[in-house]
Amino acid sequence: MASAELDEQQEKLRRVVDNWRCRSHDLLKTLHKDPFQISPVFGTFSLNSAPVRVHAQPLEHSDILTLIGTDNVLVSKFVTVLSYDCIEISRLTQYARRNIYRQMFLFGHGSSSQEILLEGEPQKAFGQSLSLFMELSKTTSRMSEVMCNLLQQLDSIYSLKDKNDILCKSFKKVILTSAFSSFADGLAMFLVLDEILAQNGRIKSYLSLYARMLNKVKLDPNDFDIAFGDLDCLDQVIIRLEKLLDAGFFRRLLLEELSWVDTLQKVRQNRKLLDACSSFIHDGLQEILSRLDTWKESLLDRRKILHHVALFLFGTYASGEMPEKRLGKVIGEMLKLVPVIYSEGGLRLMLLDLLRNQFPPSMCLWPTFKDAVRDCDAMKKNYLAHLNEMHSRDWQKMKDALAYWVVSFQSTIHPVEDLSRVEACLQLHFKQIIQGILVASRMQMMAISMLDLHTLLEVPIRRERLKSLCHMVVLMKVMKKTFHDKELDIIKSLPHIINLIQSDIENTLLMAKDELLSEVAKESQASKRRFLSSLPFGGKDVDSRLTDSLSAILISLQMLRGGGSSNRQLILSIVLDVLQSIGHLDVNCSRIKKLLYKLEIVADFQSMVEEVTNCDFLYWRKEMMTSWFSMVYMDANKFSWLQYLLDAFSDGLWLLKVCCVGKFTIHSHEEELENAVKNEIITPLCRDIETDLRLHVHSNHLKGSVHVNPRKTGVRNLSWYLHMEPLWLPFKCINIKLHVESYLNSTFYNHTAMSSYDWKIYSEMRQLAELKYGLTLDDIPLTGHCLNYGVDVMEIVRNVEQFATSYSYNMTNQVLIEKVSSCQGRKALRVVGVEHVALSIATHGLGTIYTAIDSVLKLLTEKIIDLSKLLQDNFGNEGETRGNPFLRGEKHDLFTGKLFFGVQELNFLDKLRGIINEMGNILGLLRILRAGGSRHLCSISRFIYRDRNIRSFKENSQKLGFTDETITAGRILDVVVEDKCQAKEHVYFSSSFTSIISKEVKGGEDLKFEDLFLIIPALIIGLIDSRVNSKENMLRRGREVGNQIIIDDGFVMGTAFILKVTAQEKPFDGLDWITSVKKRLEEALRSLEERIDAEQRKANRGLSALKLWGKDASSVSSTETQKVIDKLKKYQKEVELFYYGLNISRTIMS
Repeated sequence: MASAELDEQQEKLRRVVDNWRCRSHDLLKTLHKDPFQISPVFGTFSLNSAPVRVHAQPLEHSDILTLIGTDNVLVSKFVTVLSYDCIEISRLTQYARRNIYRQMFLFGHGSSSQEILLEGEPQKAFGQSLSLFMELSKTTSRMSEVMCNLLQQLDSIYSLKDKNDILCKSFKKVILTSAFSSFADGLAMFLVLDEILAQNGRIKSYLSLYARMLNKVKLDPNDFDIAFGDLDCLDQVIIRLEKLLDAGFFRRLLLEELSWVDTLQKVRQNRKLLDACSSFIHDGLQEILSRLDTWKESLLDRRKILHHVALFLFGTYASGEMPEKRLGKVIGEMLKLVPVIYSEGGLRLMLLDLLRNQFPPSMCLWPTFKDAVRDCDAMKKNYLAHLNEMHSRDWQKMKDALAYWVVSFQSTIHPVEDLSRVEACLQLHFKQIIQGILVASRMQMMAISMLDLHTLLEVPIRRERLKSLCHMVVLMKVMKKTFHDKELDIIKSLPHIINLIQSDIENTLLMAKDELLSEVAKESQASKRRFLSSLPFGGKDVDSRLTDSLSAILISLQMLRGGGSSNRQLILSIVLDVLQSIGHLDVNCSRIKKLLYKLEIVADFQSMVEEVTNCDFLYWRKEMMTSWFSMVYMDANKFSWLQYLLDAFSDGLWLLKVCCVGKFTIHSHEEELENAVKNEIITPLCRDIETDLRLHVHSNHLKGSVHVNPRKTGVRNLSWYLHMEPLWLPFKCINIKLHVESYLNSTFYNHTAMSSYDWKIYSEMRQLAELKYGLTLDDIPLTGHCLNYGVDVMEIVRNVEQFATSYSYNMTNQVLIEKVSSCQGRKALRVVGVEHVALSIATHGLGTIYTAIDSVLKLLTEKIIDLSKLLQDNFGNEGETRGNPFLRGEKHDLFTGKLFFGVQELNFLDKLRGIINEMGNILGLLRILRAGGSRHLCSISRFIYRDRNIRSFKENSQKLGFTDETITAGRILDVVVEDKCQAKEHVYFSSSFTSIISKEVKGGEDLKFEDLFLIIPALIIGLIDSRVNSKENMLRRGREVGNQIIIDDGFVMGTAFILKVTAQEKPFDGLDWITSVKKRLEEALRSLEERIDAEQRKANRGLSALKLWGKDASSVSSTETQKVIDKLKKYQKEVELFYYGLNISRTIMS
């Protein structure tokens, strides 16, 4: 039995190993694929997603009761209760910043604001994000409970009752800044959530649609295969979410939560607590505003401003009174200096709007608030002007400081034995970490504020300032890369740096401890022994303030013995507040708190670096891509900026993926980023290099040109871009050199194929590209000629425009026949068919034919533009086409084949018919080229046999262990066979490019084709007259040579095409013109046959008296009746042929 289990385990292990071996083989094979794109399975290099990365952060594994281990129960209980609430608030706010703010802000976000969702998509999106909103409900509910408990604790501490009821009797003055700071942090979370709901209206609308859908499901849950219990549970969740989102988080917290309403009633009577809250707001804001926009500004100052605003709003609700003057003064100053603050994901928080939305109605008459509302626009403009002034003042200093920081930070610190030197090195390392993070934070604030405010206020950015903002973003990414490169060294020294800071704090506290012990010794020797053995049994002669202070010192020292976790830091901060409240010791608590602030930054330096160098706000400023990329391209000295700019804009992709937006939105941003690189960097670079090579080569071949040295003289030095490392995006790798080589290979081949006499010039350009730029280009093959039947397709496609006028298209036989007028005295006409194209492909290769197809499509676009210009030139001054003489169908004579219009109208019709005919011939050539390519593929693969059970030649070659060359050959065979079998693609080829051209016509504002369908009948009449008369002339003596062959399928094909791309098929069908013509012809024939024995009427050559399109045939003379009948039958046949040809052409285009 044991043996069987062992064999089973070994078999499982073998499968795991085989699986991993196959996977590693697949990963390695991706290296041989497209050099322009790396498989997403293999991954790409990025600062945000390194293959292996160590994340270092002090963690705490002990609970609060274990950490606060002291024999003084009173102090321990006091610190434990406050610490638990503050730690829980900190945990919840960090969770909201990481998992809620961004996700809610981008909920329902699409690739564009004009994107229209299909029916049911909003409900589906909300259902997919239901877990997010459940987490939101859970987090806010928990935060409300904890904050209410903290508020009750503060109310008890600041109570105005008898001092004996206070928890700590030894307090001289209650100072609990850490508790107030945590309480303000929790309140700010509700403010941010309210602002997200206000800015993202999709949340409430999608919720409403989801609730409406749920009500329909509840009517008959069996039809939707959902259990009634699950449906009821889901319904309760949606009802709770609707209540939560409708009232607003902040107002609901203060006005609707029952526990909060009762607590606020008590707080309103606690004047001491309200005064302490007001003093905390005033002193905190005054301290922050004094160092704002200076080099002393700390990392969290702007976030703390939002916390103070939230606490100020709470104070207005709690007191129900107007704020005091000193507080109003500092609030007004704050609104002037910092009118806007930015949160996670680029969320803009206008502080005045926050106050306006959350203020109680009675506070709207507050003078400070009224003045701020009146000067709102002026404050924004003044703040932008202040930012521009600060940028001009400090930008050079920031660059110098950053340059010094990068050089000093990247210098290697060698290990030394002297302890004092080790400590000095650690101090330097610690200082560099703090300095780098603060400089990056300052640059991030300046960049996001200036870009956003210029957009908000619609103020253009000057080019120099735009360039400096680009430089600022680049420097942020430089700092991130510098931290990334030195990350392991920092992690190695991190425990020592934390220990160094803790030792500094510990030395201060030990001095205070010694001072306390000496004071206790002075009281009595016996009390000292009892106190040291057991503090609770201390005698009454020992001052309680001494024992409480000593207990607080012992707790502080205990917090410094750990690894510097955030919990220990917060508890230590609360204990310091206790020491300040007791007031027995003169401890420099402000210095210790500054060290704790630095410890907080260093202990979690990786998260801090990610936060201050994150450029996801650029997702909302995507218009900067083209400006900054083109700016970098024009200055070769800044080519190294390119990768950093790509990293900065790639942060937007990280934002989208974190927020779980749709794949289409992510793909759209990826395309925008890739297209910006190609359009602003690669395409101009390819063109400039090609221009440079042409100038050098043509200077030797063109007479009168100035001779230049191609190795030294050029447009500018472009080789720097070719020496760059590949550009890494989160989803792709772009090698600029490979793209340039591919472009030049394609360009040189196409030009040589179209003009073979220039092969020598392009060979010289190829050699020069290798010498000057180090490019490895393919050899340029000299194309041969296919002389089968005296026709070479290459000679035709080199001048497609002349070919379109010299050949006629035969739709039935799929051939193009040369016109007699273009044969230049030759006795034989040239015919171009599918077989000729297949033979030419065998001679020249598929690349030349693809080039020919591209040139054909370009010419077709030019013809559409010419047609639009012709229509505008003739009808631009006459207004609507309905007022033109082409609608008067009685002005024609079918026998003469001439229309009774003026010279101007006849010239216009000739030009219009010629353009449409050329377009039809071009479309015929396009079909023949495509069919020829298919014929060639079928010809080369006609002997290839693949069994139905064989899925792929490539897969079988790999299984059999063939060489790489054989596997490549198998892959090519797979492509050929698949292309041969994809008949549907060949059939619908015409409809695909017709759809593309239709979109271009609809998007072109200058292309006007209104009422073109009304002119088509006049053109058809001329075509039918021409066909009938030409066929009659073929039977006469002395006929013209040019009228022997009549093939006008090009006009039919062109008519169907132009009706399709201009979306005028339905209006033309609405005329019912062909049906009415056929009916008139039938009536005329019937009338003439009935009166064939009647009196002969006077003949009118050309049937001018018949007026077939408008009058009866009763006036035709009997002597010419039989001729008229014969001719009408010819007209009837030609109308039928045109009708069938038009239907076939329209079927091809559909």
